[in-house]
Amino acid sequence: MTYQTFDPERLRPPEYFGEPDPRSTMFVRVDRTNGTHRVVDLRDHHDEISFYALHAGVPQEIVLHFETARNVYLYAWFVYRFYPVAESQCLASLELALRERLKEEIRTGKIKGRRPTLRPLLTYAVEHGLVRNEGFSAWQNRGLTRSRHRVEMEKLREASAKGLSEFTWDESDIQITAEDLDWDYVKMLPDLLPMVRNDYAHGSTELHNWALRSFQIVSEFINQLYLSPA
Repeated sequence: MTYQTFDPERLRPPEYFGEPDPRSTMFVRVDRTNGTHRVVDLRDHHDEISFYALHAGVPQEIVLHFETARNVYLYAWFVYRFYPVAESQCLASLELALRERLKEEIRTGKIKGRRPTLRPLLTYAVEHGLVRNEGFSAWQNRGLTRSRHRVEMEKLREASAKGLSEFTWDESDIQITAEDLDWDYVKMLPDLLPMVRNDYAHGSTELHNWALRSFQIVSEFINQLYLSPA
């Protein structure tokens, strides 16, 4: 598929309705075991977004709002400019979830404003422990990354001291410590997420396919707000 076939920036001609946006097939996946690679396909794209789902304890109206965002992301395979639309809808799902979860706090004035915006809702949820660092993959992954780096450095120093030209180590050597996890991830979310959401709300020309990061944060945030039946 080439740009000469149809203009992906314009209304899609009906005869090309089922064709992927040319930009969707510009990426490859590499098999690190044998070095081979292949062009990503729709199944890969579907697998990426299907990973971020809400559990059965989340109210149905919020789930459906989030499912809309997931479907828009899925159809970005065909229309690349759907990525920012999907991310915007995803962040709107978070505000809907917070407003529903905190409706009593809003009614009783515990959160300032008759209709508080996303930032004070996020701040209240964070300050009152409705979400925790442990519930976010980004926080856990940073701990793993830092601990792995420490083990690598220790093994490198050991090899250097012994005059070794090579060394090996096992994943079991990685032990995440409290120091590795000394990062208050949730404290930055009330500043970060409204900034991204507002950029879309006020009109943005940004175009990228990084929306999955917001789907990860939002799904993990909402899943902590509500008790899972499991």
